[in-house]
Amino acid sequence: MFPGLLRYLLLWSGLLSDWQVHSRRALVRDIWILSGLFMLWLAQPPLMMAVALFSTCLSFCVLDESGWQ
Repeated sequence: MFPGLLRYLLLWSGLLSDWQVHSRRALVRDIWILSGLFMLWLAQPPLMMAVALFSTCLSFCVLDESGWQ
């Protein structure tokens, strides 16, 4: 269910069409910057771990080169 939902969100936002490696890396960089700022803003260890794990999972999903099926 998650890859289908992620694909739908990427299609809706217009980010899925003809991605280059550079744009994927830029998106992952932005995800990590935003999650880092969010962790600094709230500064609660359990929440920081949850945000870090979610950001890692999302980064791997974005950088996956196996293609969308």
